[in-house]
Amino acid sequence: MTEQDDGDLRRRLQELERLLRDMEAGPESPVRTRARQIVHATLDLHGRALTRMLEIVAAPDATGSSLGDAFARDPLVAGMLLLHGLHPVDLETRVRSTVEALGPRLRGQGAEITLVAVTEGAVELRLERSASAGGVPIAALRTRAEEAILAAAPDAASVKVDVPDDNPRAGFVPLEQVRLRSRGPVERRS
Repeated sequence: MTEQDDGDLRRRLQELERLLRDMEAGPESPVRTRARQIVHATLDLHGRALTRMLEIVAAPDATGSSLGDAFARDPLVAGMLLLHGLHPVDLETRVRSTVEALGPRLRGQGAEITLVAVTEGAVELRLERSASAGGVPIAALRTRAEEAILAAAPDAASVKVDVPDDNPRAGFVPLEQVRLRSRGPVERRS
């Protein structure tokens, strides 16, 4: 750490300490209580993530190249890195990996998922189901896909899962369009 970095760190710590003192010196209020809870929760989260990172670094098989992967796989560490925009794996790669992992499970249920695009943080997927597939409703499969993507990429601006022919009225024919074909007079039997 350079002298300049050391001085900058000291200034930031002093500023943080001043802000905390000011908050504690103020009148008690619901906002102050909530702010205190937020500070404690944030410090707890950071502390747990840093502890986990130190455990990963201390592992006997930890090497420079594997550390990034280990950090990315650990949910606590990955979440903290995402919070600070420091995740070692970019959004599109995380989404692609998740789609690849979902593929076999969804194919087993008669559905196919495809990544259409990741544009400016917006994820677009396509979920198709074979006509003969039964079982799990397509809406449930869509929810599973959305949840899996959001778990891997909570930093995604949006997740859209397009389901072609996902029309709850599919197969519905309005009564006025139903026409009975005339087969001639109906014979009555007594």
